[in-house]
Amino acid sequence: MLNLKDFHGRIIDLDTHIQPSPGNYEIAGGEVGRNFAKQFDDLIKTLPKDEADKIIARSGKEATEYNDQTVWRTKGSAAPGAFDADNRLKTLDYMGVRRSFMFSDPGIQTAAFADNALGIATMRHWNDFIVNMGKKDPNRLRAVALINTHNIDVAAQEVERVLKAGGRAFVIACSVAPGNASPAQPAMDKIWGMIQEANATIMLHLGGGRSVGDEFDFIKNPNWDKGIVHLGQQAHDVTAEGDQMNTFTFSAMFYAPQNFISTLILGGVFERFPNLRFGAIELGAIWLGPMAAHLDNVVKVFRKRMTGVLSLKPSEYVRRNIRITPYWFENVADYIDHYNMPECYCYSSDFPHPEGGVRPMQEFEERIGRLGQKSAEAFYVTNAEWVLPELN
Repeated sequence: MLNLKDFHGRIIDLDTHIQPSPGNYEIAGGEVGRNFAKQFDDLIKTLPKDEADKIIARSGKEATEYNDQTVWRTKGSAAPGAFDADNRLKTLDYMGVRRSFMFSDPGIQTAAFADNALGIATMRHWNDFIVNMGKKDPNRLRAVALINTHNIDVAAQEVERVLKAGGRAFVIACSVAPGNASPAQPAMDKIWGMIQEANATIMLHLGGGRSVGDEFDFIKNPNWDKGIVHLGQQAHDVTAEGDQMNTFTFSAMFYAPQNFISTLILGGVFERFPNLRFGAIELGAIWLGPMAAHLDNVVKVFRKRMTGVLSLKPSEYVRRNIRITPYWFENVADYIDHYNMPECYCYSSDFPHPEGGVRPMQEFEERIGRLGQKSAEAFYVTNAEWVLPELN
């Protein structure tokens, strides 16, 4: 039986969200937020009263009382600290959370990743809003900026702008090949370098499509190996390494974050930037261990092509550079037993979204309890310090 009280006040939560009410959406999202508010009003008018009342309750005024009912069971903009920075700090106190990331709501994130002028405008509007909110307490309320990577020069300029404003965390779309080429291409090194130099963090997050429904567009894009010679198609004869399959095809998984991270690792990004802090948030964790084992095998199969590219095994880059948040219902202890990457798994609540459940701390306790108090401290506290470090 774990003693979670030992961690109270020290817990690091790698996934919380700002959730605007309809009346606050424009403040957070600009033109897109204004459109969302109108869509909400239009939707409410078309629904039966009982359904409309449920949505209105979740989208209402932010609570200012702090108890199990409001903090853990109330979801959406009605939760205490959903939008107000002072209230958020009080909510973290109630939870026993020392530091947390603050992500956008899914609608604003998706809009900011769109390949159009409104996407760029939404990105900049959100980033100004969230960095300013984070200034209330930059350590505890770590603002997460959105970076649209369809144009790498625009993305680099925005990273630089946010860093100068004090931002130290970023999320990018896992379904977008940056600049329509590999995320390991040399043109992206400026971005990875700026983030590493600033001791900042780069992350993938659920909702990594460029628009609603495009979460799996990465499958349609053939350019993930573009710009990286050793990942591309080589000889076609049956005596070539891996027979007639190229390195990229052999290594890529079926889901966008696996694909993105596989390409980063095999493309040498973590070799070139050994201190790059990288997170995969609200994307589940069942895939991380198998991906790492698979990539270790990929490097063995394509050992000639990979010579001089990597000095470590892919699984070693995963353990060193990447942190991930399981869902509350995943058997994290089994993952640790099977794949021996205990450093990688970290606590998150998804506050104030319903997907996080109403008792995430206790749910995780049940799933990691057999590993003991020391492993639990790593899960709730110390593992996450890599991607959410104390600011100087």
